[in-house]
Amino acid sequence: MPTRPFALGRSRPLSGDPGAAAARPLELPAHHLVTHGVVVGMTGSGKTGLVMVLVEEALRSGVPVLMVDVKGDLPNLLFTFPELSPAEFEPWIDPSAAARDGRGTGDVAAELAARWRAGLAASGLGPADVAALRARMAPRLLTPGTTAGEPIHVLSALETPSSLWDEDEEAAREALSASLSLLLRLVGRDPDPARSREHVLLAHLAERRLRERRAAGLEELLADLAAPPIAAVGALDVDAFFAPKERQALARELNTLLASPTFATWRKGAPLDVAGWLAPDARSGKTPAVIVSVAHLEDDERLLVLGLLFDQLLSWVRGLAGTSDLRALVVFDEVFGFLPPHPANPPTKRPLLALLKQARAFGVGVVLATQNPMDLDYKALSNAGAWFVGRLQTDADRERVVEGLSGADGGAGGVDAAALSATLKALPPRTFFVRDVHMQPPSFLAETRFSLSWLRGPVTRREIGRLVRGMSPPPPAPPASPPPASPAPPAASGPPHAAPAPPAAPAPAAASGPPHAAPAPPAASAPAARSPAPLPHPPPVGPGGTVVLDPRRPPPVPASHAARRGEAARASAGAAASASPPPPASPAAPPAPPEGWRSLYAHAPATAPEGFRYIPWVACSVVAHLRDAKLGITLNQSQLLAAPLLPDGRPDLSRVARLDPALLSPSPAAGARFAELPAPLAKRAAAQAAARALREHAYRTTEAAVAVHRALGLVQAEGEPLEAFAARCRAAAARLAAAEQQQVIGRFAPRIARLGERIAAAKARYDQAEAEVAALPGAVGAALLGLVAGRETARRAGTQRDRATAKLERARTEWTEADAALRDLHAAQAAELSALEQVPLRAAEGIETKRLVPRKNDVEVAFVALAWAATLAGTA
Repeated sequence: MPTRPFALGRSRPLSGDPGAAAARPLELPAHHLVTHGVVVGMTGSGKTGLVMVLVEEALRSGVPVLMVDVKGDLPNLLFTFPELSPAEFEPWIDPSAAARDGRGTGDVAAELAARWRAGLAASGLGPADVAALRARMAPRLLTPGTTAGEPIHVLSALETPSSLWDEDEEAAREALSASLSLLLRLVGRDPDPARSREHVLLAHLAERRLRERRAAGLEELLADLAAPPIAAVGALDVDAFFAPKERQALARELNTLLASPTFATWRKGAPLDVAGWLAPDARSGKTPAVIVSVAHLEDDERLLVLGLLFDQLLSWVRGLAGTSDLRALVVFDEVFGFLPPHPANPPTKRPLLALLKQARAFGVGVVLATQNPMDLDYKALSNAGAWFVGRLQTDADRERVVEGLSGADGGAGGVDAAALSATLKALPPRTFFVRDVHMQPPSFLAETRFSLSWLRGPVTRREIGRLVRGMSPPPPAPPASPPPASPAPPAASGPPHAAPAPPAAPAPAAASGPPHAAPAPPAASAPAARSPAPLPHPPPVGPGGTVVLDPRRPPPVPASHAARRGEAARASAGAAASASPPPPASPAAPPAPPEGWRSLYAHAPATAPEGFRYIPWVACSVVAHLRDAKLGITLNQSQLLAAPLLPDGRPDLSRVARLDPALLSPSPAAGARFAELPAPLAKRAAAQAAARALREHAYRTTEAAVAVHRALGLVQAEGEPLEAFAARCRAAAARLAAAEQQQVIGRFAPRIARLGERIAAAKARYDQAEAEVAALPGAVGAALLGLVAGRETARRAGTQRDRATAKLERARTEWTEADAALRDLHAAQAAELSALEQVPLRAAEGIETKRLVPRKNDVEVAFVALAWAATLAGTA
């Protein structure tokens, strides 16, 4: 099914009526970007807005997008506010900037909301389109070198074994080469894969490990540099190729890098896996929107990281099947310095050039944007089939653009160069000269539509953290120590089923939170965050902090604090009773729940005490399935969530609490009174929306942490203490080490046997030569022999003795060398066996925590109910 065209705004011809009468909708066929696009324009021309519109249209069309952000503007894609209300804008308004203008953040937010709503309406869009975009995209904000967003393990191709070695050896080797080049650049060594001896040696060592499904991290490479497990590199012995002293120097430099605290952030986070990033989610149907932000990095770091990223991207592209449809879009905003003219050659230039020349055959389009076209390689950019040129101020910039347009297809589409230069100089904001070789006529003017995202400007590192927490909140911090006693502490004293009452409020306000209930404890009133698995013994707290105690299990109160807290509670309750007017009358019968809902009640005495009253909350029993197919983990997490009902029937998600079902009863206390239900709940749609909101909250806040040991393939069992899991890892490592020790012994045995045979043969030759020397006359005997038998006979005897002596020395040398070699071999075997003995002791170092979160379809609703919270409100 062809991808729908991109609705970019309006177009009008270069000549003729410049007004609205000549304008018509501009729909750019998606496959036109397969031949890449270039966006240029000075500051204020609307360049970033056009880039954002292209990204939005790709996502609305179901095309995955990979965005490279150098300046900090592209995270604006996450500022999609479905309701376009001031409340959505206000948290992101700078209070100091608003104060300088003499206004409050609320006023600024209201003005922005009105402006954005009006701008979208002028483009034929509205809140429904913003909501649809937000629901369609699956955003990820990756930040290499920092944990502000989602960090990237930039050396993952080096340190993590990959199945590519079985599926696509060339792609795996290219990924490994890129990682090693980055590593060598970081230590100031030659990174060239073909000429660098360091690169070639490390590639041999790392590839050997990765092919065996073993990690090739810095620790392992340092060990291999000290004692190379290979005998030769190419035709040369390893010591002749790279001398031991030079290897030791390289190892010291790599070890310094390894010990650097700043380098640690480069080795954790999501693996550098472009294929995984851009793979659509088949279950949710959402389209990946991946932003790789390097705005926080230094220039050299940006070049290194993006060079590695583009190498990985190129490897992924080359492994795809050919197509003429747009399969994915790569957007690089502010490309200045990363694709410079000859002779500059930064690490990003080669893979970018290759992408521009080759990616089109695989359906991957590249859009490059820059302010200053003078600093780009126009021979490379002449491959682009679509140009969007905004206002350019300098003559030099306009000349380079005209030159680039001419190089794209042999001309500027029939437009005179001087006229084109004058047009580029006078373009208003958000208006672009477009040159698309696939269209007829190929050149026209385009006015971009209003972006669905709020173009707020560069996003800071701290704001990136807020955005990422909004997309996928982090696990909650460990529980803090209990707050000091207050005049109205929950579950302090008084009836064991109710909280002391502050001054009463009108009945309708009860729907937004029990007006007579105790303030919610921190765990219940904190903003929504991903929560760990339910505690074995949850605190006896009901919805939003309303005390709902089970009389069968009263909470323990430390003796040292009981009297003091009881006095404070009684004083508070007395003051409230004397100062508060009686609440309005409440019905004695429970209101009927919405269709399909149950009713649950706080545990209470058989007969309700005076003033006992029920306040309606919505509760939802959900089951979240947490899975990791690669590790073989499946966890089912059940929880009962409850939240107060606002007057409009929506749950107050800021006060969601998890309940113990044992604290609720299917029947109310006799004689109790009931607050009225919010009127909107009478409508089925409102009731369904309330249940859906709690289910969405469970999806966003549920997570579990599981300890895993990837190298051993072990996963912590449910309920297994971490110490027991570590002991199991040590036992498994000991078994593997014992098996490897047998392999080591088996590997050394043939060589030891051959050396033993060599020593025995050398000894036999030595004994034979020694016997021959002993049988021949010595110097005195030779002299006597000369007197008796003549000089010639004595000379021959001397020659024989010299030969026998030389043979004896050779045998002695062979015997000595073989014996020394055997001792060295035994020492090497002992060293390997000793190292394997240490493996079980270090097994716990390989334990890491795996964070599991459910997919949206993995959260099931068991039932929805009205949870009637108990409170004391005086005489009902």
